[in-house]
Amino acid sequence: MVELINSFPDFDGAFGDKRIEKRAVQALQKLTNGRQSSLRQITQSNAEQKSFYRLFNNENFSEKSIEQSLVKRCAELCKGRHLLCIQDTTEFNLSSQRGRLKPGSGVGKTSKNDVLGFMLHSSLVVDAKKGNALGYSYIKTRERKETMPDRHARNYKQLPIEQKESHKWIAATQQSQQLLQEAESLTIVADREGDIYDLLAAVDGQKMHLVIRSNFNRKISNGGKLTAHLNELVIMHEYLLSVNVDIRKGIDKRTAYMALKWTKVSVMKSGKTKNRQLAGSKEMYVVEARELNKVKGIYWRLLTTHPVTNAQEAMQIIEWYKQRWHIEQVHRLLKTEGFRIERSQLEQGWAIRKLTMLAMMATLRILQMMLAYEDEHEQPIDEVFDRDQQQCLSMMNKKLEGETDKLKNPAKANTLKWATWIIARLGGWKGYTSQRKPGPIVLQKGLVKFYHMYEGWILYQTVSKNVYTQ
Repeated sequence: MVELINSFPDFDGAFGDKRIEKRAVQALQKLTNGRQSSLRQITQSNAEQKSFYRLFNNENFSEKSIEQSLVKRCAELCKGRHLLCIQDTTEFNLSSQRGRLKPGSGVGKTSKNDVLGFMLHSSLVVDAKKGNALGYSYIKTRERKETMPDRHARNYKQLPIEQKESHKWIAATQQSQQLLQEAESLTIVADREGDIYDLLAAVDGQKMHLVIRSNFNRKISNGGKLTAHLNELVIMHEYLLSVNVDIRKGIDKRTAYMALKWTKVSVMKSGKTKNRQLAGSKEMYVVEARELNKVKGIYWRLLTTHPVTNAQEAMQIIEWYKQRWHIEQVHRLLKTEGFRIERSQLEQGWAIRKLTMLAMMATLRILQMMLAYEDEHEQPIDEVFDRDQQQCLSMMNKKLEGETDKLKNPAKANTLKWATWIIARLGGWKGYTSQRKPGPIVLQKGLVKFYHMYEGWILYQTVSKNVYTQ
């Protein structure tokens, strides 16, 4: 059997204490089987609840050791693949827990000074060719001390990049490169915050590449600027883009008419760049996708080290950048109707940060199922559900299928798409092909229900076997 991609890490030797390692495995299992971050809700007794509180408040159960255990799993599964390392940052608002949280325990100011919380920067690893989510290559949490002076007082702009928060993009890139050495190649994917010359210059464009959304109208080697240069180019390709509704962002469902341009440029090092050892310019390709006939429509200007000489290569860059949606889904699941990290009742910020890191691993299975339902290159089911779980899913499928073809599981048996249909039905999805595809919250609800039923099924199997052998 292929080893499960998101099977729980055994944490063997991670904390120097077998008891902590055993309890960490149990905590991860409980988080995956439950639907929230409340230790009271996911534990079955007061003794178990107290043991979990002790675990998350134990200094030996460190963030560094948790991260190393989680990213190690990803490294073992990436040999010979072209990987997308999709970086993003999110913040957790714990202001509602201000009276509960102990001062100086790992929480502080966020991007909004009046908001108490912490920040998470991570790198999700996706197979560039098949679109499978494989794990994480970087997970770091941090907080700004509540006593930290503002940017002006710290003379922030004059600090070297290593002392700035923006160094997280470079640190994640360097760790991903070191961790995933056996990969065929890596492509770092980032939004506008990652448009940092130090990062652009650090990537060789051979085994390691970038796809970053441009944030600055950079100077280029012809003496002009990037925007003006792109405006002079004629439209090279047009295509249609299906835009899904997003109530949170006020986006309506529509078909966007997109114009595409691409060119090779040499971007110049900004005078604000403090590292004098970096080259004065960096050759890159730029891909511009602009929605036609719409004010404030879609506009992406992407910098990449991948060669772009035709429409097919330009469209590939667009498709890779669109994969950023996956890490946004991971962050969404950690909050709101997912694991509800921001409602955690733990009293120390350090403990909530550790809980968040474990919950990230639990979100991976949900993302894998979402991708399986949307992509023809689905992951093998053995990489997500073990054989016993597949057998239990098969029994459930017989109960969930209706008598008409419209209510039959349309996927091939024992595939991840087949399993996703079952999990979605358990989560309240009706199963009609006319319905919108199941979303992350539905899948999480279904996964929780499946695990509860699976535990009962395993117990029944064990009892029946013992009775039979007596």
